[in-house]
Amino acid sequence: MKGKCDECGMENVEVTTVKKPNSDKQQITLCNQCRPADGAYAY
Repeated sequence: MKGKCDECGMENVEVTTVKKPNSDKQQITLCNQCRPADGAYAY
């Protein structure tokens, strides 16, 4: 989905909502550059 990245502030980029590692309730929106590596492509 397109949106604004909470980490770097870029707008109108492809973003993903992820849960913060230390809290269950808080979620942040990160673009593909700021998003932590996970899944099959975590090199």
